[in-house]
Amino acid sequence: MTGWTVEGLESDLDRFHLGPVDLELPAGRVLAVLGPSGAGKTTLLRTLAGFLPARSGSIVRDGADVTDQPPEARKLGYVPQGLGLFPHRTVERNVSYAFEMQGRLDWKVRTRELLRRFGLTALADRRPARLSGGESQRVALARALAAEPALVLWDEPSQALDVAARHELGLVLEELRGEEKMPVVVVTHDPGLAFSVADRFLLLRAGRVDGVSDAASLLAHPRDAFTARFVGYENVFDRAALAGAPPGALATWLADRAGPQGIAFPRPTLGEGTGSTGAWAGRVRGVHPGPEGLALTLQVDALRVALRAPLPLGTSTPAIGGTVRFDVPAESLRPLG
Repeated sequence: MTGWTVEGLESDLDRFHLGPVDLELPAGRVLAVLGPSGAGKTTLLRTLAGFLPARSGSIVRDGADVTDQPPEARKLGYVPQGLGLFPHRTVERNVSYAFEMQGRLDWKVRTRELLRRFGLTALADRRPARLSGGESQRVALARALAAEPALVLWDEPSQALDVAARHELGLVLEELRGEEKMPVVVVTHDPGLAFSVADRFLLLRAGRVDGVSDAASLLAHPRDAFTARFVGYENVFDRAALAGAPPGALATWLADRAGPQGIAFPRPTLGEGTGSTGAWAGRVRGVHPGPEGLALTLQVDALRVALRAPLPLGTSTPAIGGTVRFDVPAESLRPLG
């Protein structure tokens, strides 16, 4: 089993600066890298992989410094956005590529083992153009593992996948963590995938580390609006959205309890009266049924507030244009920043 340590890592891409980044990547753990567009997530992966040179800091694998080693000497598997499958090669020959480059005489046997493991045997003779998104992801991962890596770096694995393929991908990642016993660093905007496979979460903002957290801390104490939305908070307001409201308004009440970057809270649940009582009132702008009841969108002065009406509904069903009263439990509020 292999563990990696990253200390003070910095790199530059054009005018963008990444770092310093400090990480511990123990064997069998998955780190999800989160952050808005332009935060430096892909730059971090490319620096770890050796495609971008490190300006300072170190990358250490089992006590050996690999900071200045080329990508092929670092013993890692890199799966980029778009996957990078060879369009002229079949599935089998994509997976066998690393074995062929190593001159392995047993490349056919090893390739067939990986094809069987990832459910690709029946697709061995297909080319990438004839694969679904989920199938392409499995081919890309099998090809990465053919290099027998000590670390897997995966950039946006769920990009452009449907719901079924994302679920399948999550199972593959769980198997990778459980059986290969190697660390995995994954960049993703898919919270379902991140929370299903990751042990730790690295938050990046404008190239700088904004925190490393576990799932429970991330949910209980989101640091900013991006993180709050990522983990599922449906009501997220920055300071500007709360400013200027009159005394007694919901926005003023929230502003008094907000952090430097605003406030977040989950959908409040309407009570037994289905919106007939509560401290605040809003006009219904949207009603969307679901298995757990109705998802409502209310206009409350200048704010759009998301609520939930659970099943079974009360004596009346909220309708677009109608007025609904509701409460926001103070204990559900999460100050940001």
